[in-house]
Amino acid sequence: MTREEFGEALLRFGVKLERWPQVERSAAERLLASDPLAAKMLADFTAFERTISDAVEPPPFGAAEIGKVIAALDHPKESWWPAPRFWIASAGVTALSFAAGFVLILAMTEASHDVPTEIIGLAMGQADIGGLL
Repeated sequence: MTREEFGEALLRFGVKLERWPQVERSAAERLLASDPLAAKMLADFTAFERTISDAVEPPPFGAAEIGKVIAALDHPKESWWPAPRFWIASAGVTALSFAAGFVLILAMTEASHDVPTEIIGLAMGQADIGGLL
């Protein structure tokens, strides 16, 4: 095994030689026994891998954090809920809107002998404006 092959194997299999396939592990052990630069490559890669794993590994979740979570669950945040007058006002506005629409439709149908049907259809939203809608 050459140093280049050893470097590629480190990238592929990691620094723990016991996890390597048997053939590559045997060749790497022979290289490490005979080449001090390969041993330095392994040590440097081990330090690099440890640094990366420490940066990625989350901190331990201890009793203090568990206590904070339980305390937050015991005291849920108050949420806003509209007062009954909000619902009454909304229902009133909706009813007025329907009533106004009904009155408008009645007025349009009674005035239909004076107003062309195209205008009534346009007011009711059912007109064909040359394929634009």
